[in-house]
Amino acid sequence: MSGGISNITIEDLHVWDSAAGVRIKSDKGRGGYISNVSISDIRMERVKIPIRFSRGSNDHPDDGWDPKAVPRFKDILISNVVSVNSTKAPVLEGVEGSSFEGLCFKNITLHGIALSATWRCEYVTGFATEVFPVPCLELRNNSYSSWLHHSDWHRYNEKA
Repeated sequence: MSGGISNITIEDLHVWDSAAGVRIKSDKGRGGYISNVSISDIRMERVKIPIRFSRGSNDHPDDGWDPKAVPRFKDILISNVVSVNSTKAPVLEGVEGSSFEGLCFKNITLHGIALSATWRCEYVTGFATEVFPVPCLELRNNSYSSWLHHSDWHRYNEKA
């Protein structure tokens, strides 16, 4: 079982020629938590998938892992992102039994993605504003999050 991380700020990044720009990866049996994360002011060039939260970390060290140990993800803010020459829409895949909760996306523009490409979202809640291309329904329902009242949200909201 993993521990966890919280109260993380990542800002002023330039990512180029990469498979993913912002990536969070976990799966059943990993346990742990990721919470209160602010990621802002990112410029990406030639990044295949600009934002990817995914399963697939099922490389357990031994046969004694606990499939009931699900990771917890809560209150992740991504703001002020521009990506050029991206080829795929964002992928947000939570873990069954443990959704990504309180995701906030603000002021995100992803150029180069085909108009027919759609965000792939599963087991996520949150909201998005000023995002192109249009995000998945799970983020357009504007689920309320206490994260909106967090001081970092207000600080990044003022920068936009």
